[in-house]
Amino acid sequence: MNFLKKFQKDEIAICIYLFLGVLVFLFFDYSISKIFYNINSQTKSLFETLTHFGDSLYFFTTTIIIWVTIKIIQNKNKILITISDISIFIFLNILFSGIIVQIFKHLIGRPRPSLFHSNELSALDFFNFKSSWHSFPSGHTATIFACIFCLIFLFPKIKNILISIAIIVASTRVIVGAHYVSDIFAGALVAYITTIFLRDKFFQRSKLFQSQDGILSSNENVNVIFKYVKKKLISLFSIYLDFNFYLKILAIMLILSIIFFLFPNIDITVSGLFFGQDGNFLASEQDWFIYFIRKMILPLLVMLVFFIPIAATIKQYFYQERILNKPLRDWIYLFSCLIIGTGLIVNSIFKSFWGRARPNDTTTFGGEQPFTIPWLNVDYCETNCSFVSGDVSFFTLSLAILLIFNKQSWKIYAYFLIGLISLLRIMEGDHFLSDTIMSFIITFIIIRVLYDLFKLFPEDLNLKRNQNFK
Repeated sequence: MNFLKKFQKDEIAICIYLFLGVLVFLFFDYSISKIFYNINSQTKSLFETLTHFGDSLYFFTTTIIIWVTIKIIQNKNKILITISDISIFIFLNILFSGIIVQIFKHLIGRPRPSLFHSNELSALDFFNFKSSWHSFPSGHTATIFACIFCLIFLFPKIKNILISIAIIVASTRVIVGAHYVSDIFAGALVAYITTIFLRDKFFQRSKLFQSQDGILSSNENVNVIFKYVKKKLISLFSIYLDFNFYLKILAIMLILSIIFFLFPNIDITVSGLFFGQDGNFLASEQDWFIYFIRKMILPLLVMLVFFIPIAATIKQYFYQERILNKPLRDWIYLFSCLIIGTGLIVNSIFKSFWGRARPNDTTTFGGEQPFTIPWLNVDYCETNCSFVSGDVSFFTLSLAILLIFNKQSWKIYAYFLIGLISLLRIMEGDHFLSDTIMSFIITFIIIRVLYDLFKLFPEDLNLKRNQNFK
């Protein structure tokens, strides 16, 4: 009971909410589990990767390495000692919460969702030592929340970001069918209680925490670490803001490419959202909305970026007149964006030589070719391949049209159109998410490069009819 007296009012409230969550969701566990059970394996792909972030081995290894490294250095620096204490704080919390969770798992013996869906088993089997009967509480949830709660108590200013990370990782346990929702609440409750217990112990040893008006908060050394890290992050962001336009875009492309490299299942999961139980993607070229976009709007763009520039060149050459009161330089700029960007770089180079199989053709979605990550030069497709999207590149040319007509306020409509065609191509199973994103970025860079280049040219491009041919 003395331990309970250490709880502050808001901490007692959180414990009550988590406990009520366990009780309430016991009535909805099976219906919620059925929803996720019916989701295809492709959609679950990313969540099966993210769920490993709740594996205690990663946290144990990291915290031990940090602690051992600082001990080897034998530095008496207060900040390094504080970092060592933080690592031990997290290590012990994950350890204690994990032990408690394992005790409950073996005592209660709740069957996991897989047993419920296959054999309709839902009754408890006390003192069961089989892992398939260790659903309550969730060990992965206790691990991630044990780490996150430690960080929240130490760095409360970023608690919203931290708790969001914990919720995402914990929710994957329900999505992949390893646990019920009430298991998640129970795991979080165990982690929260052990965090409060250890926080009190560290405070008693004058480590990490201090008391202000009877309320425990992080001490000055912890605050120094937070301010230092915050300053460095702001400094890095300031460096990014000082980049010119092209470096900013290339940095974004690099970051996104790294994300798709580290988490290739993002592509599979997004495509899986539109992959039906019948083994086919939900959309096809025969659907009316796809027909409208590709057969009605696309020809209009073709006219603006291909035929009108040709007509404008002819009219400038023979009659010295403009079309739509736009100089020839602008029309040739549009034509160059089409030929160089969408035509040469996107379709002739990337789509012809990168060889990434389309979603429809991969074994993941019932095809014969393997799934590969973006930017990987492979030969699983001969021509007109998945990386990058030609349609998205073409619709991105709408931004070039807005540039020459000075209609920047209309960009929201252009972005909507680009996003729509990207979604439709994914729904058809013709492109992955990374294909559409990289296509947009590549084309957007080309549009801006050519725009800056063409501004150096005279408006009429010095195009005059040779008098000898009059």
